[in-house]
Amino acid sequence: MNVSHIGSALHDLIFKIAGEDRKRFVEIAFYWKKLVGPILAEKAFVHKLEQNVLFIAVNNNVWMQELILRKTYLKKKIFLQLKIELKDIVFFITDDLVSYKPKGF
Repeated sequence: MNVSHIGSALHDLIFKIAGEDRKRFVEIAFYWKKLVGPILAEKAFVHKLEQNVLFIAVNNNVWMQELILRKTYLKKKIFLQLKIELKDIVFFITDDLVSYKPKGF
């Protein structure tokens, strides 16, 4: 079994475990680093997706301001790449960013 097949199987398993109701959240979480880049991906994490509103945990106000300036771009890119239309993206600051950091993303 080659590595790409294992990665694909793991990817499929994660989506199966997440279920239909969490599928869009998982898609955005997987895509987050590609969307914002590696530096910003270390400073901000996908927290939840609720009623088509994406909540992003950010470690300080400087990075939050950067994301606010990119909000329209982020919504557009998520729609173009993932076909997920978001009503809004809400950013909030947290001191405990470690608890929001998804493992393996």
